[in-house]
Amino acid sequence: MNRARAAAILSSAALAPRAVLAQGAAPYKLGVSWPLTGPLAAVSVDYLKGAQFAVDDVNKAGGIKGHKLQLVVEDSAATPQGGITAMRKLVQVDGVQAMMTIFTNVVTAQIPLADQLKIPTISTVESPGLFAHSEYSFSHAPTWGTTLPQMLAYWKSHNITRIYGFLTNSAIGLLQSAALQKGVPQIGGTYGEALLEADATDVRGPIERARSANAQVVILTGQGAAVEALAVKTIRELGLTAQIWAFGQSYTSKVYHDAVGPYGEGLVMGGLYLDPNISNAFARQFRSAVGYIPAYISGEWYDIVKMYAYAIDKVGYNAEAIRNAIATMKGVPSVLGGTITMGADHYSEFGAAGLWLVKAGKLVRLPGTHAMGGSLS
Repeated sequence: MNRARAAAILSSAALAPRAVLAQGAAPYKLGVSWPLTGPLAAVSVDYLKGAQFAVDDVNKAGGIKGHKLQLVVEDSAATPQGGITAMRKLVQVDGVQAMMTIFTNVVTAQIPLADQLKIPTISTVESPGLFAHSEYSFSHAPTWGTTLPQMLAYWKSHNITRIYGFLTNSAIGLLQSAALQKGVPQIGGTYGEALLEADATDVRGPIERARSANAQVVILTGQGAAVEALAVKTIRELGLTAQIWAFGQSYTSKVYHDAVGPYGEGLVMGGLYLDPNISNAFARQFRSAVGYIPAYISGEWYDIVKMYAYAIDKVGYNAEAIRNAIATMKGVPSVLGGTITMGADHYSEFGAAGLWLVKAGKLVRLPGTHAMGGSLS
């Protein structure tokens, strides 16, 4: 995806809100470090649309005390250095008082910089425990750390003992690798893996190793990267019958859904599902604008903008005050259903995460499993 396409997405419906906003009032800017280029750019574009819809909704309602919200986007290329450069530019040049970001490797690099710059930063990172020593960084997402115990319990109860990982060679993939290497032996299983590069175009070698291991389950990182869709297709085209699992639920991302095609049938994915029946207004808005229902991460990004809007309306456009409002946030409505409460660990509390099976092209709760995590109340 190029910058021109990203700009077109972010400027959509931008003219209509201006009439209801105070003339001459400076916009309240939300900085966004985002992969506009690189192997994760394509799957990420849907997510950012969720944030823009929230901005449009805030501005159509008159903005925040007459000031419109504005997303200011810099390309992170989904790399640590790209994330650092983007954050410095957004904070030190553009003067944003709040940041939004994505992907574990980028966020891990940005955490100390956020504390140094004293800039509140919210991501959709699903890696557990990442913010244990951070003051300014938060996540609005369920973690795969709540997903793995239920995966292990399911495998044990169904006598699934041979697990093989096709994890991305990234910060999140390495964390998942360590957790699987520890957890699978505890249920009496064996674990092997091959780390996949995000830009790989041929994964036949690693998949043949899984065949040699006689894997019953192969598990993916679940970021929805192109290499993961390639792995799904190649596994099935090479005739492996192992069930395919993923830590993250990327099936409802249109890019990923279209990439896996019919090979998505039978996938098991962890995480959230944005149920159109629960999030019907947002789902209708999204579908009306782009032609398909949103992925759950689009809903998380809609929420993040609304979290910032709530904080700014309450305490003003000031980084330190916004940070404090986010840290103590409770009872803010979520487009995913229920309300948002920020936990002491700097992760918002979710109760709707679970394990999902792709059946007849739709997501259903994996039989024998239930919702996980804390309360989205």
